[in-house]
Amino acid sequence: MPVRGSRSHRQSEPPQAVGAGSFAVITGSPRSGKTALLNALIRRAEPAPAGDAWLVFRHGDKAETRAFVPGHREARAALIPGQRDPRPGPTRPARRIEINHSASLLKRLALVDTPGSGGLDAANAEIVLDAAERGLGLLFVVDAAAPLARADLDLLAAAAGRAGRIAFVLTRIDQHDAWPEMLVANRALLASRGQRLASAPWFPVSLDPQAVFGVAELRHELETWGEARPAPAGVAAATVSRAGDEWQELLDREIANRRVAAVQRVSIDLATIHVRCVQELGSGKGCPELPFVLDRELHALSVRTTRQLREDTREVITTVFTELLDTAPDEVVLARIAAAARRAVDCSLRDDGRDRDRALLLTATSAVASMAGAAAVDNLCAVGGGEPADQVLPSLGIALNASCYALWQPRSAPGGPPKLADKKDCRRWLQHALREIEVEVGHELGERYTALGQALAVIGGDAVDHGVLLA
Repeated sequence: MPVRGSRSHRQSEPPQAVGAGSFAVITGSPRSGKTALLNALIRRAEPAPAGDAWLVFRHGDKAETRAFVPGHREARAALIPGQRDPRPGPTRPARRIEINHSASLLKRLALVDTPGSGGLDAANAEIVLDAAERGLGLLFVVDAAAPLARADLDLLAAAAGRAGRIAFVLTRIDQHDAWPEMLVANRALLASRGQRLASAPWFPVSLDPQAVFGVAELRHELETWGEARPAPAGVAAATVSRAGDEWQELLDREIANRRVAAVQRVSIDLATIHVRCVQELGSGKGCPELPFVLDRELHALSVRTTRQLREDTREVITTVFTELLDTAPDEVVLARIAAAARRAVDCSLRDDGRDRDRALLLTATSAVASMAGAAAVDNLCAVGGGEPADQVLPSLGIALNASCYALWQPRSAPGGPPKLADKKDCRRWLQHALREIEVEVGHELGERYTALGQALAVIGGDAVDHGVLLA
């Protein structure tokens, strides 16, 4: 049966990619040379696909390029630069394009090239940080012609607390003789943002085809990133000897408080998004640019809210089971509880006839429809590969459908210039759309926190009944 507001019936889920978390994110300021660097690392000469999608390079013996577009379940053929989309009807840009390449480095890890549009604004920075946190690390590319900007330093300061590894690449050293002084200046700027950034490795490189320098050393560094990480070992027994309902009251209180706080955060985020989009309407590009900006902002809202779900889940589990168990749970016990909670949440969703995976799509009528299936949600992701193994609650994904991109574009006028969209109509549509998103996201969050509370109540109740954690 179709879920509420869905466009079609459920379909089978694709298997999660092997090594889904084995990727490195390559980012930097626009025109810093990160795409050229990536091509040099994997020895690729073909032009990048058109658009501003995230580019994910994976290993494959057969060259293949696939575009993942929100609103679709299947991947589509990516367009090469200068090629027009032959498909009729309105289209929207892909969020992610995956490119298979035979480079041996890609056997160790995938490489992710961030889009250039928007630079490192708040929305793009949020998405970059989320990807770097879930992957192996962040490779930040800096042009030797200019020092790190304020936006670069702010992103790196946040990445220092979230990314597993951080390394820097200084490009175009063949074009700037004063690059050693620029390297010293950048190190000094980073030293003010913490010891981890100050001690991060730097790789000066030249990408001139006649004088390539430093790429081999960087390639070796990335190969070490792709080495297997040891998993926590041991299975400790977790016993329960205390009686009473204090843990249950604590669980109910934690779930209620965090649900209210999460909904309030979304409301504040949407108000901020409204301000940014209105500012965009007042810029030179105006209404035609609004869908691109709004989609990027909703993408950032998705990853920010999903991360908050992960953090709340871990904190609730830690708080409740520290109260319930005889000894505070360690990482192994927390992982066992999280895995059992995910199974319980999935079982509850199946019993209620609902899908774990649902993508929310904003339409031209400013309504929000849902599209079921893991592939539909994966098409909204910057990197893809499925949810992390420790993701207890379903991820949240929001995007604009194709009709929103056609809605505010200039209309052809016979015998005259193109007719531009009215900014007042555009602002009214934006306000109504964000209000609908707020209602729908609030509903989705309520369901997720309720499911978490029910799952942990079952796990905790079994532990009390048997005197030992059975998860």
